[in-house]
Amino acid sequence: MSLKYNGPLQMQINDIAQVAGYMWEKGWAERNAGNISVNVTEFIGEENKVLPVISKVPLLHPVPELEDQYYYVTSAGSRMRDIARNPMDQGMVVRVTSAGKSIDILADKDLPPTIELPSHMLMHQVFAHEALTNGTSVAAGRRVVFHTHPTELIALSHIKELQNSKAVTETLYEMHPEVSVCVPRGVGWVPYEAPGSLELAQASIKDLKKFRFMLWERHGILATGNNILEVFDAVDTLNKAAKIFFYIRMQRR
Repeated sequence: MSLKYNGPLQMQINDIAQVAGYMWEKGWAERNAGNISVNVTEFIGEENKVLPVISKVPLLHPVPELEDQYYYVTSAGSRMRDIARNPMDQGMVVRVTSAGKSIDILADKDLPPTIELPSHMLMHQVFAHEALTNGTSVAAGRRVVFHTHPTELIALSHIKELQNSKAVTETLYEMHPEVSVCVPRGVGWVPYEAPGSLELAQASIKDLKKFRFMLWERHGILATGNNILEVFDAVDTLNKAAKIFFYIRMQRR
């Protein structure tokens, strides 16, 4: 069965496709790099809640706070350039079920979700805790998780003296004042862990309540927020500051 589009849901899927295209155009999404998940519960509509289950995928780590939440998730091996053209060809809509122990794939194809799905769900669980603590619905808090490979930010992560949250944040703030406007809480630093690993997820969620953006050593950036276009804009600004850093460094040689 295919997803039934209403206006708000269509806008969310369009925004995801737009950001996927931006990531590809900027060279942040080589091959199948990057992944996206967005909580679309408040946009899903009753017409999609009754879609038949295509398949069920167990979650390694239960997320009971997310039961009955709906997400758009990119698939394993998906390419951002293809998601930009057709987000439902290499992505899917899923529902968290069974006390957060599994997900049901509802639309449009039986695809394997991104290998980062367990990490994404743990991050969305942090957002659920935030929302419930604030007395709001889970879907009203941070809804977006995306990971991408901005070239200059990855290069910056190789510099030993910048390998902590304070140093990398202060450097980016100094390079470009817009960074402090877009990312007022700063950038968290995460030492290298294997991509897709539980260790990387645990290292990321440790400071996720404090930071909305985490720089993964030698790997890229984890970005979170409520609106995917605004989250992309902040990452774009961060990477511009990193680019300015390297321009200045070359001039001083």
